Order: sequence, then C-alpha cells, then structure tokens
Amino acid sequence: MKLYVITTIAAILFSSCLKQSIPDAMLAAKNSGGQASVTATLSYEVNGNAVNISVNDADNQDRNYYTLGCGKSGNYSLQALSSSGELAFTFYTDSLTTGNYNYTGIYGDSFMLSYNGEDEYVHVASDSMSFNIVSYKAGHISGNFSGRLTPLIVAGNPNNTYGTPGSVLITNGSFQNVPVFY
Repeated sequence: MKLYVITTIAAILFSSCLKQSIPDAMLAAKNSGGQASVTATLSYEVNGNAVNISVNDADNQDRNYYTLGCGKSGNYSLQALSSSGELAFTFYTDSLTTGNYNYTGIYGDSFMLSYNGEDEYVHVASDSMSFNIVSYKAGHISGNFSGRLTPLIVAGNPNNTYGTPGSVLITNGSFQNVPVFY
C-alpha cells in the first residue's frame, strides 16, 4: 500500500512540473489567439480611384468602433473606414447567409459611401449597391460588390440636392475575412 501512495505522489509531482501554470497557459493562448490571427481586407474603386483597407487581427477590434467589420443589430451592417472616407452597407436580413444582397433606388434614398468628403447615395431607381457573399465560415464573410450611386451635393432640410444620377461607379469591390460581430 505504501508503494502505491509513494508512486501516486511521485506521478503527481513529476507531472505537475511539466505543465504550464494556468496564467501562463492563458497568456500563451491569447498570444497565439487560440487560433491564427485573421487579416480582413476590403478594396474597391470609386470612378477608377482605388480604395484599400486592411486590418490585422481583425477579430480583436473594438466591437463598437471598428475599422472593418459587419455588426448585427436587427439587420447586419458592414462598415469600413479608410483615410478617404467610409463605406456602409446594410444587409436587410435577420439571418446572414451566402448569396446576393441588393439595394436599389426603388426602396428609397440610402447612404452608401463617403469618398473624399462627398457622400454618395442610392437615390434614383437605376442606382444600386450589390454585395455578393461567397463565403461565410468561422464568423467571417468574403465576397465581392459593385454599385452605381448618385452624389449628394447639398444636404438640406427638407430637401437634399443631388448631382448627376448614377455618376458614381463602384467597381472591382472585394472583401475577405471580414468578421461578423454579434
């Protein structure tokens, strides 16, 4: 019996020397992310002018003020901030899946983009913004997008003044590994 007790104590003692402490294990998991760090990207052209956004370790952005992400609050809203402005697109669904999401001017005016200080809207019936989600896995979406928008010239109450309908073209839009925040 004494031999079993000594063997058990020795096994516990030696095995505990091989393990990390709980704080060390938690730090190692945090530093490795428990998974690989994800870089999210979004790029597009506004009338031929390139906009590129890249966020390293995208999953660890502040969920209230992120540079690139898709948040759920009733609907899903993709937000992207760059030095030239911002892009915003609402997926009118309560259950985001792969597929095409299109917003046209027949639904009413909707802000989509600010580029170099000028706001661009879906305004007339021929305007549209279309996002195609081709992959949604591990909490990240990837796909492509394009659009035809109308510039807002003067914001006014009760009426806004818009520029030439459909004169702002969004082309070559793509996004990869954009985190979806709940």
